[in-house]
Amino acid sequence: MFCTVKVSGQLTRGDVVAWNEELNAFGLASTMSTPLGVLSEDSTLDDELNAYYAPVIFAGIAWARSSRSIPDQGGEMQVENGRVYVDNSANGAGIIAPLPRGQASRPADALVMTHIR
Repeated sequence: MFCTVKVSGQLTRGDVVAWNEELNAFGLASTMSTPLGVLSEDSTLDDELNAYYAPVIFAGIAWARSSRSIPDQGGEMQVENGRVYVDNSANGAGIIAPLPRGQASRPADALVMTHIR
């Protein structure tokens, strides 16, 4: 599921966002707060509204940018600074997929397949 929503500024594909009351827009997420989403494209400036908008995936498969290297087995998703990493003590709101066949290990700043529940 995705919606095009107002975001806090110039964000890029794979950024993880959550609602920010102060900005009245979706900004980079620092926790697993909900609703949690992943930009499927870079944000664009709407000249008429003078605000940035982007399509954001809120449920299902999304390609998110990693903040740390991701273990080959994947695991429970956690968020920091608008990026994902594996933390198997997380609350289960999402998972990072295992390493697909034929792909190299996933370093920090790679796009990784996630499933947002």
